[in-house]
Order: sequence, then structure tokens, then C-alpha cells
Amino acid sequence: MSDRSPNTATSHGGHQTAAPVARTDATTASSIDVASRKAFGSTALYLQSELEATGSDLQLLEKLNDASISKYEGLSRQAQDMLVHAYKVKQTYNEMESQMAEVDSLVESINSLEKVAAELDRYSLQLEAKFQKLLK
Repeated sequence: MSDRSPNTATSHGGHQTAAPVARTDATTASSIDVASRKAFGSTALYLQSELEATGSDLQLLEKLNDASISKYEGLSRQAQDMLVHAYKVKQTYNEMESQMAEVDSLVESINSLEKVAAELDRYSLQLEAKFQKLLK
């Protein structure tokens, strides 16, 4: 087995010498640091954008809720007005109900009178026909 570490290199005589690997590790660490900062910056930007979008969504929902409240308050007022109007109509109907009963009674009387008038008309026609026969 060999006793070599990744940061050392062996020459032909078996002596260990420092290799340019250490410089590569610093470059790698630096590029990792840059990439990490870029990744964290992008992640922060992404999260900030998500939070702003969520905030915008919440503002929109708030505006929609306010509009809904306003609309339903208007509908509630209309419904209350309609209830008042319906109550007034019911009172008027109740007041007119006895008068409507009188009108119904008058209609029945008129219908009865029409029947009597029709019978009288028919009877008078029969009498006229008999009278005409007697005159001839």
C-alpha cells in the first residue's frame, strides 16, 4: 500500500514533494465559494419574488373580499327593501280582501241577472211569435 495523500506527489526517488494540487484546492474552494454565493443569491432572489407574489395575491384577495362585502351589503339592503315592500303589499291585499269578496259577490249577481235577462229575452221572443200568429 502506498502512503500518498491527495495533496502530495512522489518523485522517482520516493521523496514527497508539494504539488500544485494545493493551488488547485484554493481555486476550487474559491469557485465553490463563488458558486455558493451565486446559488444563495439566486435562492434569496427566488424567495423574495415568491414572497412578493404571495403579497400581491393577498392584496388581490383583500380587494376581492372588500368588493364582495360591498356587493353583499347592497344585496342585503335590496332584500330588506323588498321585505318592507312585500309587507306593504300584504297589508294592502288584506285591506282589499273584503272589497274583493264584495266584487266577487257583485259578479255573481251580474251573472245571475244576465241569465234572467236572457230568459226574459227568449220569453219575450216567444210571446211576440205567438202574438204574430194571433194577428194573422
